[in-house]
Amino acid sequence: MLVMQTTQFAYPKKPLSFSLDIYSFNPTYGKVMAIIVKKFGGTSVGSIDRIRHVARQIALAKDPDDQIVIVVSAMGKTTDELFSLAYQISEHPSRRELDMLLTAGERITMSLLSLALHNEGLSSISFTGSQSGILTDGSHGNAKIQRVNAFRIQEELEKDKIVIVAGFQGVSMNKEVTTLGRGGSDTTAVALASYLKADSCEIYTDVDGVYTADPRIVREPVLLRTIDYDEMLALSYNGSRVLHPRAVEFALKYRIPVEVKSSFTFEPGTLVLQTEESFQLIIKEIKMEERRITAIAHKDNLIRYRVNQSDRMRFLMKTWTNEIFKYVVNDHQLDLYIESFYATEINNIFKVNSIKPISKTLDLGYVTMVGIGINLDLPFLNEILDLIGDLGIQQINHSERTIEILLPSVNVEACVKILHNEYIRGIG
Repeated sequence: MLVMQTTQFAYPKKPLSFSLDIYSFNPTYGKVMAIIVKKFGGTSVGSIDRIRHVARQIALAKDPDDQIVIVVSAMGKTTDELFSLAYQISEHPSRRELDMLLTAGERITMSLLSLALHNEGLSSISFTGSQSGILTDGSHGNAKIQRVNAFRIQEELEKDKIVIVAGFQGVSMNKEVTTLGRGGSDTTAVALASYLKADSCEIYTDVDGVYTADPRIVREPVLLRTIDYDEMLALSYNGSRVLHPRAVEFALKYRIPVEVKSSFTFEPGTLVLQTEESFQLIIKEIKMEERRITAIAHKDNLIRYRVNQSDRMRFLMKTWTNEIFKYVVNDHQLDLYIESFYATEINNIFKVNSIKPISKTLDLGYVTMVGIGINLDLPFLNEILDLIGDLGIQQINHSERTIEILLPSVNVEACVKILHNEYIRGIG
């Protein structure tokens, strides 16, 4: 058993129940050593000083027997700035050319971090997504990973080099550069961890881990030391920005232990995994059939398009490749909830396809409670309505682990604060 130095949990040297059927290359290692994938987000590498800090911390922590792969995002707001440049040139820029433009951000970061590691006396090499063997479909802007064929990464690891990979990007089967969409660097990191049979995947961000609610909104949020894949997936789907849902899906499918931690402190954070030990830690304080709210996620500034399910709309559903936050189907109507970020593009698609929405509602938000035993409980629902009934609730849905509340965006923060104070504060 390998005991990770950064946490109190132990897990096998190689993940259990592991399958790589979708991959074309399955390396066999001659040496037994720790393989660690580390991902650093935009704020973690947002300046030259931050990049130097990351390089120093890696140099201090690296064990001689470790093989390290680092996945990086673009620096700070670089991706947003590149988007802005494209839209200054064209009201509806080509998706292919956007991908060519946007992938420049991660390439800059990977090269700078490699240079910083050289200054720390470490041998390193940087690769783009295509050089790394991240093979995707051809959906520009939100491509899906089809295969990983990272033989070049393995060759460099065998030379004791740290390999730095540009996240968020890959290459299609037609040799076109593609981007993976929002959260693409997280997805890159976990996909590489699954291919390499990594011992762990560490996601470094600007928070200490996964909290019971957004620490920028609530007072005294609780840092969760462990969370299972299903609950992390529910949080990610419903607005938590710590991990992207596609990354959690990869981790769940291949049982990759993922640790979310701060790039500012490098202290232990939150482990996302499912073992018998972690399961016992999660349930040890839950009494028989007791309701337990694990965390609260939220998403604001949403737009709802209500449309008829016409033939034209069905065509749009086949061709739309960007993220949809939620959808609701009622009779012959379809409600699409999207982030305002995508408004220009979807408006153009409606126009080109002669689709006229029944209605368009701005400034909506969702607050989602995630936990065990919280659904199908009318007295509990009544408690919630008593607490937040005056915040303009428009709809409440549920799944087996969630209660999802639709309300005006302006009331989202107040709703999160009230529910967190009532059901979570002090449980840690």
